[in-house]
Amino acid sequence: MIAELEIDLGAIRANVRRLAELVRPARFAAVVKANAYGHGLEPVAQAIGPEVDAMCVYRTDEATALRGAGITCPILILGPIEPCDLAFAHQARAAMTMWSRNGFRRDAAAVARRGGRRFDVHAKIDTGVTRLGLEPDGAAEAIAAYLSDPDFDLRGVYTHLAAAEELESEFTLAQLATFRRALAPLDGVLRERRVARHAAASAAAILFPALRLDLVRAGIATYGIWPSPQTRAAASEAIELEPALTWRTNLVVVREVEAGRSIGYGCTFHTARRSRIGVLPIGYAEGIPRSAGGRAEVLIAGKRAPIVGRICMNMAFVDVTDVPLAHAGSSVTLIGADGDERIDANDLGEHADTIGYEIVARLPAEIPRRYLAREAAIVARTS
Repeated sequence: MIAELEIDLGAIRANVRRLAELVRPARFAAVVKANAYGHGLEPVAQAIGPEVDAMCVYRTDEATALRGAGITCPILILGPIEPCDLAFAHQARAAMTMWSRNGFRRDAAAVARRGGRRFDVHAKIDTGVTRLGLEPDGAAEAIAAYLSDPDFDLRGVYTHLAAAEELESEFTLAQLATFRRALAPLDGVLRERRVARHAAASAAAILFPALRLDLVRAGIATYGIWPSPQTRAAASEAIELEPALTWRTNLVVVREVEAGRSIGYGCTFHTARRSRIGVLPIGYAEGIPRSAGGRAEVLIAGKRAPIVGRICMNMAFVDVTDVPLAHAGSSVTLIGADGDERIDANDLGEHADTIGYEIVARLPAEIPRRYLAREAAIVARTS
C-alpha cells in the first residue's frame, strides 16, 4: 500500500444530522462537489442520501454519476454547463444555475422542449463575491422572466457569501440585505411558488441564523472539517463536528545518517545531529503540498515527526530521530489520529499556506479509499 484514505461514513452521517438539526426549519443540502471534497462522491452520497433534502455539485458529470448511484433527491449544479452537456443535465433531472439575463436560455429551452419536461433552474444573484450572478438591480426582472417561461421551473434563488468564514458580519449581513432587496419585488410570488431562497454555506449556516433562509448548502462541515479557525473558535461549543477522513501511508525505509548530511532536492535541509531519516512513498503528486516541506508534521507510533527537506513528486522525508519505534513499514498518519495526537486537514493546510478545503479536495481519486460504516468496511479504488 503506497497510501490509503479511510472514510468514516458514520461520522459524515452524524455531521449531517447535527447540522440539519441546527438549521431547522431550513432544509439541508449537502455539497458533494470535488469528489465529495476528496471523500468519494458515490459512497458518500449513498450514505447520506436518506438524511438530506438535496445535493449540490459543480459539474454535470457529477450529477449524472449521482443518479447512476441511485440518488433520487433534488440535485443542483452550481457551476457552468457546456451547451453539449445540457441534455445530460436535463436527463439527470438536475437543476441548472442561471446567472445572466439570457445565458443558455435558448439552448436550455430547446433541450426542455425536446425532452418533454421543463428544465429545473435556480437563479443566482451576485451580492459581493463578483463571480457568477445576476446584478442585484436587474435580478427581479430576469427572475420574473424565468418564472413566466414555460420551459423552466424555477426551484430556487440564491447567492454566495464572501466573508462568513472570517466572521466578517458587517459585509455578510450587507450581502443578505442586498439579496433581500433584489428579491423584494417578487417576494409574494416566490413564496406562493415555494421557490427556495438560499445563501448560507457551512460557516454561515452555523454562525448566522438569519442567513439560513429556506435552505442551507453545507460542504466542508459535512465532512467534519471546520470552515476556518475563526468558525471553530466561535462555534465549537454549539455543535460537534467529527472528522471523517484519515490519510495514512507507511515508511519505506529508515536511514541512519551523520550530522551535516543533506536531505533531498536542492540540499535545503541538513541534519544538525546524527539522525534517522524516514522515506515516505508519496509526494506532491499524491497530495502532500510541496510547500509543506520543512513545516508540516506526521504521526508515527503516537508521536509527531517533522517533514524535512523538499517534498518530491512521489516521495517525502521525515525526521524520526525522536521516534525510536519508527521502522520500515511503520504506519504514518498525515491526517487523522494516532494515540493521543491528531493532525487535521486545517493543520496541514496551515503548514502549507493554504486551507483544509484545498488539502482534501486535491487528494487524487486513484488513492484507495476504505469506507467504514461503523459496522463494516468496504474498499473502493475509484471516486
